Amino acid sequence: MELTRRRFMQLGAATGAVLAAEGLFSHSDAMELELGGSGVAVDKSMGIDNKGSRFDKVVPYTCLVCNIEDGGLAYIKDGRVKKLEGNDKHVSTRGRLCAKGNAGIGHVYDPDRILYPLKRTGPRGSGQYKRISWDEAITEVAGKLKAVIDSGHPNETMVHWGRDRSGGAYGRFMKTLGTNTGVNHTSTCESSKKIGMEPTWGPDIETPDFANTKYILNFGSNILESAYFHNPYAQRVVEGTVEGKAKLVTFDVRLSNTAAKSDEWFPIFPGTDAVVALAMANVIMSEGLADTDFINKWTNYPADKLAAYLKQYTPEMAEKYSGMPAADIRRIAIEFASVKPATTYTYRGPAKHLYGSYNERCTMLLPIITGNIEVKGGYCLPRGMGYGQPGDGPEGGKEPSFLSSPPDYPLAGHKVSHLVPFWIKEGKQKIKVLMRYMNSAAYTFPAASVWKEVQMDEKLIPFSFKIDNQMNEDTALFDIILPDCSYLERWDPESMPSSLWPWLGLRQPVVKPLGEAIEFREICKMIINKIDPDGSKGMKKSWNFKDGEDYVKQQFAGVKGLDWETFKKNGVWPIYGKLNPATGKITGKDGNPIVAEFGLPYKEDPKGKVTVDGKKRAGFGTGDGKINIHVASWEKLGFNPLPVFKAHPWHWNKDGSSKLGGGQMVLTTFKWNVHVQSRTPNVKLLTEMIHSNPAWINAGTAKKLGIKNGDLIRITSGVGYIVIKARTTEGIHPMVVAVSNTLGTKFGRFATASKMSGTGQYGAADDADIKNIWWKVEGVNPNDIIPAVADPIGGSATWFDTVVKVTPAQSGDKFGDGKVDNAKHVEFFKEGMQYAYSGSKHKEMHPEVKIDWDKLPKPELKKGH
Repeated sequence: MELTRRRFMQLGAATGAVLAAEGLFSHSDAMELELGGSGVAVDKSMGIDNKGSRFDKVVPYTCLVCNIEDGGLAYIKDGRVKKLEGNDKHVSTRGRLCAKGNAGIGHVYDPDRILYPLKRTGPRGSGQYKRISWDEAITEVAGKLKAVIDSGHPNETMVHWGRDRSGGAYGRFMKTLGTNTGVNHTSTCESSKKIGMEPTWGPDIETPDFANTKYILNFGSNILESAYFHNPYAQRVVEGTVEGKAKLVTFDVRLSNTAAKSDEWFPIFPGTDAVVALAMANVIMSEGLADTDFINKWTNYPADKLAAYLKQYTPEMAEKYSGMPAADIRRIAIEFASVKPATTYTYRGPAKHLYGSYNERCTMLLPIITGNIEVKGGYCLPRGMGYGQPGDGPEGGKEPSFLSSPPDYPLAGHKVSHLVPFWIKEGKQKIKVLMRYMNSAAYTFPAASVWKEVQMDEKLIPFSFKIDNQMNEDTALFDIILPDCSYLERWDPESMPSSLWPWLGLRQPVVKPLGEAIEFREICKMIINKIDPDGSKGMKKSWNFKDGEDYVKQQFAGVKGLDWETFKKNGVWPIYGKLNPATGKITGKDGNPIVAEFGLPYKEDPKGKVTVDGKKRAGFGTGDGKINIHVASWEKLGFNPLPVFKAHPWHWNKDGSSKLGGGQMVLTTFKWNVHVQSRTPNVKLLTEMIHSNPAWINAGTAKKLGIKNGDLIRITSGVGYIVIKARTTEGIHPMVVAVSNTLGTKFGRFATASKMSGTGQYGAADDADIKNIWWKVEGVNPNDIIPAVADPIGGSATWFDTVVKVTPAQSGDKFGDGKVDNAKHVEFFKEGMQYAYSGSKHKEMHPEVKIDWDKLPKPELKKGH
C-alpha cells in the first residue's frame, strides 16, 4: 500500500508556519535593522508588553522541555518571564523554538507546581502530604542514605534518572554515595538504535546533511514533529526538499505529519524495516549500483561477500513481511542508489522491537554501500564538543550492580532499566533507598503498573525520595519530595550533535526560583554535607562549589577560547555567524551561508589507525578504524555479526505466515508535536491544542469490526485492557492500532480540565486562565497494558510489538476504564527473558550463527556499562 504526496514545495509555506510560530524572527529582524540591514520586516511589538513598557532584560538559555536542547531567549519584565523565542545566534536551531519550547513559561508558572518540600502522611499513592522544612527533609534523606553506606552495602541505594541534563552531577552523586546502582530511561527511548550504531562506526548517533541531500529514506521517524533534534532537522529537511528538490520517502505504520509531507509513504508492517532495507541493499548490489571501492576500502567486509550474503533478501521476501510491493522496493532502491548525495534516517520506528539493534544496522547499510558516509548531503558523523568536571571527583563504588548491568544483556551498554522492577520483585538485588530525578517510571514506562506495585511495597522499597516539581502518578508514590527548579531557573552545561557545526550551550536562570525550589546539584550538595558535615568521610570534598553557576563555570573552564561572561551573554559558543532573517540561515562574514566540513574520517592523520590508499587516515571510531559491517564481538555471544532480519515470533510463524488473526493487531504508540511523555499535559497552551488521544484504527479494519469513528472501543493485550475512543482513518496500516502515550494523567488542573480555582495544593499561585478552560480532556495512557520485554542485544523496550485485540466497548464500559493484571506482566517478562543472552530461545533464534554454543561465555556480573 503506497500513497504519493504533493511535493514539499507546494506545502512549504504551511510547514514553515508550523515550525516558526508568529513573531519567530522578530528579535533577529530588530538586530538586523540595528546593524544596518535593509528591507527587513520588523515586528514593531518587539520588546513591548501589553502595557506599553519595554522588557527589563533578555536572557539567553537552553531549552529542556524535550531533549533537543534548543537555544532560546527569555524576555523578562518585573522578575517574570513574559515571552520565549529562539536564540538567533544558535547555529543549530537558528532562532527557532518549537511549540513546546514557546510554551515553556507554563513550566515555571504551573499552578499545581510543587514549591516546598513534602513528606508523606498517608499510604503511598494516597496523595497525602504535609509541608516540611528543607532541613527536616534533608536530615531524613541523608539519614536513610547514611544508614545504607554504614551497612557496607552501598548498592542498596538506587539512583534512577531520566531526562537529566546536569552534566554528570547525578553520576558524581552516585559515586560519592558509593553506589553503582544507577538506572536511566534510555531503554524506553533509543538504546537499541545506539547499540546498533556503536559497533558499526563508533558514535551512537548520526547527523544527516538533510539540507544538501537529494534523497532521504526515512525509516520510522517523525522528523517534522517529534523526532530527535526535530527542530533543527525539520528546518534542514524543508531546505533540502524545497530548495534542493530532494525526494523524501517515509516508512511508517502511521500517516504522521512527516509521512503526509513526504513524496511517498509506505505503511509497512511493524518491525519489518530491516527486511525492506536488506532487500533494497540486495537490489543495489545486484544492479551494480553500489560503491564497491568504498566498501572494500572503508569497511571490514568485502563487497563480493556482502553481495552474496544479501541475495537471500529478495524484494518478494520483503513484500511478504512488510506489505510493500516488490516493484516499489526495487524502484526506490535504484532511485536511492542512482542519486548522489543521499541519506537515510531512523529513530524509534525500527529500534523499539525485539531485535531493534539488528534493524538499525540494516537501515544503516544503505548509505554505507552507496558511499554516502560523511559526504556533503549524506549520512554524517555527529559533531559535538566536550566539557569537563569540576575539581576532584569521587572514586565511586567497587561492587557491580545487577540492576545497572544485568549479565543477561551483556551488549546493552545503555542499561535495561524498564525490567528493573521485575528483578527487584525476584530479589535479584535489594533496594533500601530509591532516589528518582527527571523520571516518572510508574507512568511513562511499559508495564507502568508493575513499577507502581513495587514502589508501593515498603518491604521492597523501604524508603524513597524524588527530586521533582510536578505531582503525577509517579511522584505521588514517594515518601519525601524535594522541589526542583524548572529548566528556566537553573544552571546546566549543554552540547548536542544536532547540527554539522559543533556547539556548547548554557542553561542559566532567567528568573529566580519560585517558592523554595532548589536546583538538583545544590540539593545533592546539601545531602552530602549533611552526611559528611566535617569532611571526615572524604565525601564533602567532591562537592566543593559555591552554587550552580560556580559548578558549571568550572565545567567549561578547560574549553580553549571560551570566555565565561561572553558565554552567559550569548547562551551558546562559538558564534559562527549572523542569522539572515530572509533565508533563516547562518551567514559568515562574506554574507554567504556558512559551510560545514566533511570527510572527517578520511583525512590524513599520522596517528590514524587505518591505512587507505597507502596513507594513514583518521578513520572511524571502531577498533580497526573502519566501518564494521561484520561485528565479531556479537558473534562471540551467539548474535549474528552481519545485518540480519529477525521475524518477531509473536507476529510470524517460522514459515513466514502471519500469526495474527481474529481481530488481532499490533499496538504502537507515538508523540504529539506539542507533548512529551509526562511534563507537558499541565502546560495550558499545549493541552489547549491537544487534549485527547483517540486510538487510530484503519477505516477498513474498523468497518469489519463494526466500529465507527468516535465509538468507544476496547484495546485488550495479554495483560489487560483500556477503553478509548476510535479515530477511523486511512492513514494507518490495517493491522495496527496507534495510541499516543503523552496524555491520560489524573494530576494537574489544566491536564484534567478541572476549573477548581484557588492557590495550588503545593504552594504555586493560581492561574487566571483556569476559569477559561473550555475543553474536555479525553486522554488514556496505554503504558499499563504494554508488556515489558527487551531487545536481547540493545536492551530497548519493545514498544511496538504488543499484540492486542480491538473490539467495540462492552456494556457498561466508560471512557478511560481499564484493568491490568500484574501477574500477567510477570509472565510476559519471563517469556521475554527467554530471548536474552542467557535465555532458552537465544540459540533457537540464531541457527545461522555457526559457533560452539556449548562454549558461550557464561553471563557475568560486571561493574557498570
